[in-house]
Amino acid sequence: MATHSDTSEERFSFTPFTRHAFFTEVNRWIVERVISPSRRTIVDLGCGPGAVTQLILDRLGQRGDARVIGVDPSPSALEKARLAITSRVAEFVEGSAEWVSRLVPSADAVIFCNAIHLVPDKAKVIAEIRKVLKRGGVLAFNTTFFNGAYVEGTTGFWRRWVVRAVQVLRERGIEVNHQGRATAREFLTADEYANLLVQEGFRRPTVELLRVEMPPESLEDIGRFSLFIEGALPGVPLEQGAEALSEGLRRALDETGFSSVPRNWLECVAVAG
Repeated sequence: MATHSDTSEERFSFTPFTRHAFFTEVNRWIVERVISPSRRTIVDLGCGPGAVTQLILDRLGQRGDARVIGVDPSPSALEKARLAITSRVAEFVEGSAEWVSRLVPSADAVIFCNAIHLVPDKAKVIAEIRKVLKRGGVLAFNTTFFNGAYVEGTTGFWRRWVVRAVQVLRERGIEVNHQGRATAREFLTADEYANLLVQEGFRRPTVELLRVEMPPESLEDIGRFSLFIEGALPGVPLEQGAEALSEGLRRALDETGFSSVPRNWLECVAVAG
């Protein structure tokens, strides 16, 4: 039987957002640049329920000499990954990015999709990944939570969405405390990520911005994600936060006239020096 926490984790998970076509494409961009015949041991760090792991396996095709290791701190997400993926070259390990070198002794590539912005000590995690990688190995990561994610002309929409959500909460007698700053809201620039990589033993990375159109349905899904709610509306219970963000989104779209909202994804590939 599912516990209350399991139910909450499922209801406010990132999974619905991952089902949108653009999400697959921004991750496939990374996978296509990393998977090659010379890279046999590949780590999917923060693998969650295995969506990116499957992209890696699809790219590998019938190669039997490869080994794909999915690492994630969530037992329930790993269970979903094991049920969804039956490839004999894939395995899943419970653990954190902060100590990945204890879980994986050596790898040719580490793929870290849509999670690095959640890491409090990014230098430490990048150093851990460098320990795992062979010389010439590659780290590839992406995120849309960075300083530079907002496409010119859209900043007002994102601010308005949160302002309208706060307005909804106040209408319902709930105040929001914006004194703290959630981890998911600590954004680095592309240059800051590049400098961290060089500092921790990587060559200067290749960095690209991919622009995607996010339809209202995808915004609704991200507005139900626990970490997004906690970042936008600190201290507000998830249920009330999700409801407020849903209504706030409707108001913000009506006021700005957007039918979809463009946003940049940071795509970074770095070779271990």
